[in-house]
Amino acid sequence: MCKTPDKKFDELRITRAYIKLLCIPEGKHGARTVSLARIANYEIRIFEVSETSSADAPLFWIELFDHDAQSSVDSRACRDIKEAAAAFEDFISR
Repeated sequence: MCKTPDKKFDELRITRAYIKLLCIPEGKHGARTVSLARIANYEIRIFEVSETSSADAPLFWIELFDHDAQSSVDSRACRDIKEAAAAFEDFISR
């Protein structure tokens, strides 16, 4: 079975979420966040990076969040969509 279509779908899902993230008005409370997927009590989401002037700063972070514990299980800085898709696939496989 070929994994390419699934990988492309994940990249498209992340791209759409990133565009949605950029369209959320900046608020006074907390970082902007967009959900990618929810599996049972876990959620995979992306959130904005605090503003930095560094050229190598990530575009956003991707996080595996446990709603029962109300805490992050894992998170990764993502500099591009392919990097985010790899993290997404890792989080989904857990």
